[in-house]
Amino acid sequence: MIKTIMCIRRKPGLNRKDFEHHWKNVHAPLITRLREELRILRYVQSNANEETVSEVLRQQRNGPTKFDGIGQAWFASLNDLVEVANDPASRAALEALREDELNFIDLENSPMFVVEEETVFDAVQL
Repeated sequence: MIKTIMCIRRKPGLNRKDFEHHWKNVHAPLITRLREELRILRYVQSNANEETVSEVLRQQRNGPTKFDGIGQAWFASLNDLVEVANDPASRAALEALREDELNFIDLENSPMFVVEEETVFDAVQL
């Protein structure tokens, strides 16, 4: 299974409450509506925890400034992900998604990765 992971920082000047509202109530329905064109099988949003524990962990690891959330999208294969760039309907959906992301995400400071997921263990399935 192929997955994209985006470590998201909110757009400068956008407060956390407005960021979370847009991500959940505007972006999530948009990506849900476009999921077939984008060939996405699963999509998960994870909002960053504001608790002190997160900051302590970041400091212990000399980590970068914190992210506001992580977005993950699963695809059946790398070929499916590549085909999104080749198919006109998929490209249009991708452009609509990007236009929305410009409203609430600092894209320049929100790295994205393509990974092949390999589950080592899953206590939920045990």
